[in-house]
Amino acid sequence: MTKDKTLIKKAIFLLFVCGIVSSCIPNEKVVYLQNKSGAERLENEQLIALSRVDYKLQPNDILLINFYSKEEEEVEAFYPIFARPNRVVQVNNNNQRNGGNFNDPYLTGYNIDKDGNIEINALGRVKAAGLTTSELKYEIERQIKEKAGVNDILVGVKLSGIPYTIYGEVRNIGQQTLRQYEANLFQAIASAGDLTINADRAHVTILRQYPDGIRIHEVDVTDRAFLETEQFFLQPDDIIYVPPLKIRELGTGQTALQTFATIVSVISGTAVVIGVLTRD
Repeated sequence: MTKDKTLIKKAIFLLFVCGIVSSCIPNEKVVYLQNKSGAERLENEQLIALSRVDYKLQPNDILLINFYSKEEEEVEAFYPIFARPNRVVQVNNNNQRNGGNFNDPYLTGYNIDKDGNIEINALGRVKAAGLTTSELKYEIERQIKEKAGVNDILVGVKLSGIPYTIYGEVRNIGQQTLRQYEANLFQAIASAGDLTINADRAHVTILRQYPDGIRIHEVDVTDRAFLETEQFFLQPDDIIYVPPLKIRELGTGQTALQTFATIVSVISGTAVVIGVLTRD
C-alpha cells in the first residue's frame, strides 16, 4: 500500500511539473522586437534602414485633391459642387458646412473606380490606378494646363487615410482607418488595442492587395529584423490576421499563477479519485 502511495505521489508531481512547463506562455512569445537567434543583431541606438515602397494607387482608394492658383475662379470649377471654397458658409463646432460634414472623405474625396479612374469636374476622367500620389499630382496639373488653359496651377494629392482590417487575437476586431500619410504595423496593432496574451506574434498574417491580385505575407513582430522588411509599413486595405498560440488549445492559464491554480484543481480531483480507488 505504501508503495502504491509513493507511485501516486510521483505521478502527481510529474503531472504538476509537466503542466507548468507546457502550459505557461513564455516571455519570448510575447515581447516585441527581440534580437532572435539566427538573425543579425540590431543593437539599441543602431540606425536601421527602412524599406519604403512607393504605394501605387488602386481601385477603391479615396483621394483628397486640392487645387491652388492665383486664378481662384478658374480652379474652383474642378472641385465637387458641395466642396467648392466659395460655397463655405458658417462653420459650427461640428464642422458642418452646407448641412454636410466637409471632413468626410466619402463626400469630398475622389474615389478611384473599378477601371482605375477618378472623375474631376471640368476636367473629366483621369487615370489614377498604377500611379503614385506624386505621379498623379503632376498628371492632373498637366491636363489642367493643356485642357483648361490654367498655367498657374498647383495640385495636392494625398490618400484620405489608411484603412485596414484586423482580426484574430486582438482586443478590438474590425475595420479601422489611420488618418495619416504613413503608418506601420505596430501603429495598426496599437490602434486595435494591442494583441491578446494568446496571440501568436511570430506568425502574423497580412493579406495585401497588389495591382495583379493579393499576396499573403507572414511576419514575426517579436523579431527586430521585421523592421527592415517592406511589410513593416501598412498599406491601404491591408487585412491583418493574428492567429492564436497552440497553448490556447489546452484551455489552461495564460500566466503561471493561472496555470498553477488550474493544475492544483486537476491534481486535487485526481488525488481524491485515486484515494477512493485504492482505499482498503
